Amino acid sequence: MTKPHIFVVIPVHDRWAFTHTCLSGLFGDSTAPPATVIVVDDGSIDGTSRAIAEQFPNVKVLSGDGTLWWTGAMNVGVGWALAEAAPHDVVLSLNNDTLPPPRYLERLLLAYAAAPRALIGSLQVSVTDRATVVDGGVSVDWMTAKYRTAGRGASMAKGVPAGPDLRRTDVLGGCGTLIPVSAFREIGPYWEQGLRHYAADYELSRRAMRAGFDLFVDWASPLYVREAETGIHASVASGRLAVLLRSFWDIRSANDLRVRWRFAAAACPRWALPSYILWDYARVVVGSVRRYRSR
Repeated sequence: MTKPHIFVVIPVHDRWAFTHTCLSGLFGDSTAPPATVIVVDDGSIDGTSRAIAEQFPNVKVLSGDGTLWWTGAMNVGVGWALAEAAPHDVVLSLNNDTLPPPRYLERLLLAYAAAPRALIGSLQVSVTDRATVVDGGVSVDWMTAKYRTAGRGASMAKGVPAGPDLRRTDVLGGCGTLIPVSAFREIGPYWEQGLRHYAADYELSRRAMRAGFDLFVDWASPLYVREAETGIHASVASGRLAVLLRSFWDIRSANDLRVRWRFAAAACPRWALPSYILWDYARVVVGSVRRYRSR
């Protein structure tokens, strides 16, 4: 098997300090195989593009006007990569609020060599102690819309396996997922029209699975993550009723009921769709209201 080239795609909007840490991790690894790093700067006003040009001149910066959101930014980066990539190459979707440890890219390529027709996610580990598992893969009960995260809270203090440790998952997020170029060419890009910010990563992985690609998380490829650095969540941190209500139709919110419907319609097995929608909406609305009232 010809050794693949990695195209790392990182969508960003401000938060230069996080982007700096992420890029420093990638370029500070002396064991890393050759890779092309693409940062899609979607309208940052904190000088991100200028700082990258000065401190990481080898990074390819593509610019947006602030309206791409996560999905559009990823499609811009992936589109650029596909124009340059060979059939056997791979794309790594990566968030800027991560810290890739030494041997990260090398380990992912070892996993890919063991499963060349697969999308391979990283074991997400807390950046705080670099030992506590945040996400080791997700199993979905499509009848009850119940998501279970493997390994959450487990300790990796004794180290990671020496070789690939591939464990099946029902969906894969966009934080540290290696995707064959062949998958994009077979199934198309992220669904930008329907899922502009949340759930496009999960939907793409389900689409790939239906096309015959396996979905794995490699427990030998840890990626340090900042778990709290996301958008508006069901916890509604401010405790304000207006924020709670807005979260049900806000593009920045994982609670957005329109997004949850579109994802379900695209990813859920048809036989489970009515039950999934009922339970998913109930979990989001009732759960959010309960947390709001408990404040």
